[in-house]
Amino acid sequence: MPRLEPIPSAPAIVLGGGVAGLAAARLLSRHFPRVLVLERDVRTDVDAPEEAFRTWRRGGVPQLRHSHAFLARLRLVLLAHLPDVLDRLRTHGVREIALADMAPPGMGFEPEPADEDVVLLACRRTTFEWALRAGVQDRPEVELREGVSVSGLVGGSRNGGRPWVGGVRLSDGSELPAALVVDALGRRSPMPGWVTALGAPAPAERSEDTGIFYYTRFYRLRRGRAPGGTTGVVAGDFGWVKLAVFPGDAGTFLITVGAPVDDAGLKELADPQRFERFVSAFPQVAPWRARGVSVPISGRQTPVLVMGQLRNRLRNFVDADGPLAPGLLVIGDAAYHSNPIYGRGCSQALVQAALLDEAVGRHPRDPEAAARLLHQLSEQQIRPFWDAAVSADRRARGERRSAAPGNALAYLSIMAQQAFGWFLERGMLPATREDPVVFRGLLRVFHMLDAPDTLARDPELVLRSLPMLARVLAGGGPEPSFDPVAREAALARMA
Repeated sequence: MPRLEPIPSAPAIVLGGGVAGLAAARLLSRHFPRVLVLERDVRTDVDAPEEAFRTWRRGGVPQLRHSHAFLARLRLVLLAHLPDVLDRLRTHGVREIALADMAPPGMGFEPEPADEDVVLLACRRTTFEWALRAGVQDRPEVELREGVSVSGLVGGSRNGGRPWVGGVRLSDGSELPAALVVDALGRRSPMPGWVTALGAPAPAERSEDTGIFYYTRFYRLRRGRAPGGTTGVVAGDFGWVKLAVFPGDAGTFLITVGAPVDDAGLKELADPQRFERFVSAFPQVAPWRARGVSVPISGRQTPVLVMGQLRNRLRNFVDADGPLAPGLLVIGDAAYHSNPIYGRGCSQALVQAALLDEAVGRHPRDPEAAARLLHQLSEQQIRPFWDAAVSADRRARGERRSAAPGNALAYLSIMAQQAFGWFLERGMLPATREDPVVFRGLLRVFHMLDAPDTLARDPELVLRSLPMLARVLAGGGPEPSFDPVAREAALARMA
């Protein structure tokens, strides 16, 4: 069978109909008369997000029913490019939590005009995906095919150069031509094997273990109000375990426990009764499960969902010589996947969809130039957050990374990262509980509005954190946002 060549009249094909793929398809419809989304899972058409939560089963998206943070950067992408999606979310009970509502009580936080950008969307992943999917279905130029499995790429090479991508091969052996192929298949994407099978070089890859398992259970508030009038995310890191309450849409919330993979005693959290007893040991979480406040979202049978085998992984499909396979662009978790504890997955997916829109818009007839620009923009805007996640996970695992012998610059760079991590944990983070300026600066980085290195480069943030560092080192830091709970006490409660 002859290899397919890129056909300008062929559709742009998006592989994967999750958050990254749906957003990419909507934005690619600005540049292509036809966009085809191929998704392996089948989602029934439902009129409301509650039905989606109850009926959708997404084997390709194990994180579908786990905690998600829809950060301010994501909301700005929606405002700029997909306002209908944001309107649909608002109509169905998604709350927008302002920066002032996230500030610790008693801080004396005074909102500033720029704070209007720092807004968290309180939403379940199924609700967000439902709204995006409905927006795609409203666009006649976008076709969504579900229940379709892709087995590889098709293309060819010219004059012995790198192979170009001209389409995709389905699992039944048929081939679909494409003007452009976008990989939005997520962290399990088989794309590295597909490009090498086509004759392209293997993508450069970095991968590091996150060292953590996640246990999540969903609930619904009985009266639609959070205990104590709280509105934002409640989160605590006890060193031996991480714990968080994430508000959702339509009066829902979830509790997530992040446990080290090597802590055998915490693996029993998968049992709902033990999970409930465990979280009741934490004073800041127990009120959410007090009698009359909430119920498990599906009753007593509501499961505790477990997610593991998570790695920080980076794949580059563009090198110094250009795209490994021109005609292919890779976005979302298929390119940059980091520890979900930082809540950046969906936000990075939306940001990269917008960068894809920019790259294709500036190079509408040159897929190679579009791939180069997408890679350049992603390395500028996404890569720093991936690097920060890797560094934070190393600190959490207590690892010290050593430089190659004789490489003085690499050694100094690693030492600087370790030193700033130490300052961040003992100076800046405690200062966010008392200082509005430091709080605002750190939250802007958390919400991907400012780059992570802003924290080290902004002299005001550094200077305002120094007195707190001195207090912490002297043993007089602020009261922790979470009351300390010993591992033995929590395990005894669970048992």
